[in-house]
Amino acid sequence: MNSPSAPANNRYWIVNLICLWFSQIAVMAGFSALIPFIPLYITEELGITDKGQIASAVSLFNFFGSLAYAVFCPIWGKLSDRFGVKPMLLRGTFLTCLIFPAMGYCMQITRLLSPVLPWISAVGMLIFLRFLSAACAGTTAASQVMIARTVPDDKQGFALGSLTTSFWGGAMMGNVVGGLIIDKFGYLASFWACGMLYLIAGIFILFTRDNPVKFIPPPIHIKQDNLSGILPRFTRAVWVMMFLFLLMGTVRSLEVPYVALKIQELSSKEQAAYWTGIISAFVCCAAVLSGVISGWLSDRCPPGKLLLPSLACSALALIWQGAAKDLVSFTIARSLLYITAGGFHPILLKVLSSITPTRKRGSVFGFSSCMNSSGVMLAALLGGYIYICTSVSGIFIVAAITQIACLPILFHALKFAVARPRFKRKRRMAKWNHWTK
Repeated sequence: MNSPSAPANNRYWIVNLICLWFSQIAVMAGFSALIPFIPLYITEELGITDKGQIASAVSLFNFFGSLAYAVFCPIWGKLSDRFGVKPMLLRGTFLTCLIFPAMGYCMQITRLLSPVLPWISAVGMLIFLRFLSAACAGTTAASQVMIARTVPDDKQGFALGSLTTSFWGGAMMGNVVGGLIIDKFGYLASFWACGMLYLIAGIFILFTRDNPVKFIPPPIHIKQDNLSGILPRFTRAVWVMMFLFLLMGTVRSLEVPYVALKIQELSSKEQAAYWTGIISAFVCCAAVLSGVISGWLSDRCPPGKLLLPSLACSALALIWQGAAKDLVSFTIARSLLYITAGGFHPILLKVLSSITPTRKRGSVFGFSSCMNSSGVMLAALLGGYIYICTSVSGIFIVAAITQIACLPILFHALKFAVARPRFKRKRRMAKWNHWTK
């Protein structure tokens, strides 16, 4: 059922989708021109060579980045419900374009602050700036909220899937550009390129138009339980979906920070950044294809028929990556992973949007980003421990095992969520029949 503002949405939702598409292309290009190469930056530029120290630095870098997302995404989601999504997008792009270039000067900043903070290291400064950039960002979730608000309900699967192609398309461009820039000009140039791309993304946001939703303050005299002041008041179906975002964020992020180290193991230290960019570009091409197909299918097929096979196939692809002995085999396996699972997140968002009122989607989508980031945060800690105990290849094998173990959990959680939406009881059976027919 379309929202009351659906007729008005039809006048400008396509313009919003196009502007957000180009904006997220630039955001993800900037992000991917830098973040995948951080393990190499830590080892080559910051001088960390010990295996345990590398694992700790990479884990903490990803942990605090995810922690900032988890803490601040719900805050930005609440503010977007009250003040609109567009100010949140402008804040995220323009502030982040200043912070990312500063990461390239963490050695100089550390020396400058050493008289005042003698205990801080270059790695510690890098981690702090990553936390700050993640706290100011959140543009991905905000763009999804704007799509959920302004696009008619029967087009949301297509729109969210199309937006996903911008994430992966931008990541593809960023991986190639970042790898080439680092190979030819060094890491500092890549940090500056990241900041410039975020600036371009903010300019595209200026041309979007938000769909204002009337803010309804919460009632004052309502009997609340003990957790009401800590946790938001979501339905059980929404909380089940939040658990899925937490779980999938964990099991699908275990190996991600260590892809560059796996490529370095299969190639050489001198060419690791170059091949990381090239291989990541192939992977993003696969994810773009997956996002388009998954978005189109999510408007026509039950989520279980899409998510369960994709999770099983991605587990097999992870086993292949862990056993790969050359770059060609690893590239094929990595691309297969994202062909099967690249559209996983927008399908979950489609289900979440269908069980959430329009005026609550900012808060709900913001909290879903929080839960996904919490999962990535847990994955960062677990991945570092697995790397120390086994090897880089061992992370891929463990990630595959955890994904296979999550299949029955995913099936029962989706069945519960779509059978108990926010709608009245008399409409629940019709909704369940729609998802299971």
